[in-house]
Amino acid sequence: MIILTDETKKLIKKLEKGINKDLMQANWEAMMEFAPMHSGSQEEEQAVQFMKQKFEEYGLETKVHRFEAYISDPKFSSLKIISPIDLEVQCTPYRQVGTTTPEGFEAEMIYIPPDEIGYAECRDKIVLCEQRTSGDWMGLRADFLLRLQKMGLKALVVIEQDDYMPTVVHQRADFSVSGSPTPDNIDKIHTIPAILHISNKDGQALKKLVKQGEVKAHIVSIMDTGWKTLPLLETEIRGTVEPEKFILVNAHVDTPPFSPGVVDNLSGNVAVMELARLINNHKDKLRRSIRIAIWAGHEIGRYAGSTWYNDAMWNELRHNCTASYNIDSPGAEGASKFRAVQITEVMDAAQDTIESVQGHKVDNLRWATRAGDGSFWGTGMPHVSITTSRPPELYDPHVNYSGGGWWWHTPYATMDHGDVDVLEMDVKAELGFILRMTNCPVLPYNFTGYAEKLLSILVEMQEKANKVRAYFNLYPVIERAMDFKKLSAELEEAIKRKAKSLNEDEIKELNEALMWISRHVNPVAHSNAGPSEQMTMETFGALPFPRIAGIIDLANMTLHQSHEFKLLQNKLQRQRNIVEEGFYQANKLIETTLAKLK
Repeated sequence: MIILTDETKKLIKKLEKGINKDLMQANWEAMMEFAPMHSGSQEEEQAVQFMKQKFEEYGLETKVHRFEAYISDPKFSSLKIISPIDLEVQCTPYRQVGTTTPEGFEAEMIYIPPDEIGYAECRDKIVLCEQRTSGDWMGLRADFLLRLQKMGLKALVVIEQDDYMPTVVHQRADFSVSGSPTPDNIDKIHTIPAILHISNKDGQALKKLVKQGEVKAHIVSIMDTGWKTLPLLETEIRGTVEPEKFILVNAHVDTPPFSPGVVDNLSGNVAVMELARLINNHKDKLRRSIRIAIWAGHEIGRYAGSTWYNDAMWNELRHNCTASYNIDSPGAEGASKFRAVQITEVMDAAQDTIESVQGHKVDNLRWATRAGDGSFWGTGMPHVSITTSRPPELYDPHVNYSGGGWWWHTPYATMDHGDVDVLEMDVKAELGFILRMTNCPVLPYNFTGYAEKLLSILVEMQEKANKVRAYFNLYPVIERAMDFKKLSAELEEAIKRKAKSLNEDEIKELNEALMWISRHVNPVAHSNAGPSEQMTMETFGALPFPRIAGIIDLANMTLHQSHEFKLLQNKLQRQRNIVEEGFYQANKLIETTLAKLK
């Protein structure tokens, strides 16, 4: 339920009118002077100090944390065909750990199509392949790359799938380990010496040559991998009634390698500075606090900044953070509407905000994939991002995200692809959502739509795996999810009846219950790691119920009595217990809360 007092409504309108486009434009252009900003670079430090100065100029106290991060910074790459013709192909290096020597190496190049890669012989070869593997638009990732590494290939040359703008190459990354590695997962990071991306246009031409056979190529791919000290800028605007509770507003300061990053994420940093300036002038009107964190290590550190922050501030985040609100890619040229809203317990607040800005809600919802750095699912708070998008006719379907602009993660992400008028619309939405989360007396959590989606996902998973239902099924979890849906509806109705008559102590008790219902369900719906651990970036919240998603793999096995079948069956049994427990605890807490509201 969303309860906006007249005072908060007036405050939102006042803040919207106070947005200073000239100031945002000036800050934007000043930030562009530092770009590109690779993590660990002098340029990144300059940008952090610039933002620190601006926050302090706007009356906030700041802190710059320094932390060690394991990052992989691409420096240089080249691809030359040396036989049967001489040809230099423009390329960009993948963000990975592996590196060649400065001299590089020569080897035979072969082409392997998507349905054969990972199976076809490739030892000591340079493999030309498609970015899109069978059934996976994100392409070659994590376990798949480890498999190729074990097969002994020399290098990968990946044909960019972007046929919307076939002459660009998007900088792409290793999706293996989230944050800096540990002894338990360092081996999950592949060390293939070189992975190069080439444009769709060049790739199609090169593919014709390579298919003829007897092609030799020379490759160089230089990476700087190791531990570096990175900055993390933090500030806070304290609330007056529940100051210990806060929304975490976050953005990354580093840009993609070789990219000016005009809306990835310099525009996001500009938006955060403007939000801080506006809200801090009225901090006496805030009920809860606003924590702002600007982190490095996003692009080449596998979310090193946000995972370090989760590690360092875990207890406080676990017990006091109402949501992780990420600001990334606002203000993109041509972005005229808001993109689909994530399905979470706070999607009503997001929809209410969007309706207040553009006059109507968004028509579609999407599973709550990562909102920027998805580093907090195990900790339990919802991840949210409200950002404008380019319309379908201007949206490059092969990017992620920059508003859907084709320049995403390229050297073409220059100032002409930023629009301060669009940024103003984005900042209005940021203000609206943040103020709803800070000033609604009862936290605007509504689990009804979320519960319905969770149940439908589980039912669909079970239907796809009915072949093995006699050996393993999701029926116990589905039953708990059905109860969660029913109880969530009852809770929402009870809050609507009682919220305005509750005293402050009762409101705080209710808010605490709402947060913990969320903390019971979110980790099992989105993560397969422990509360203080990180799941792999390969799923980062995009795969629903990752603990039990393997039921589909179980159903796809041919022999139900095989050794592999029984191993996976045992694993899924244990993981199902964890998921069921999450729903059990949430349901139990809702029942207790309903009794108190009655």
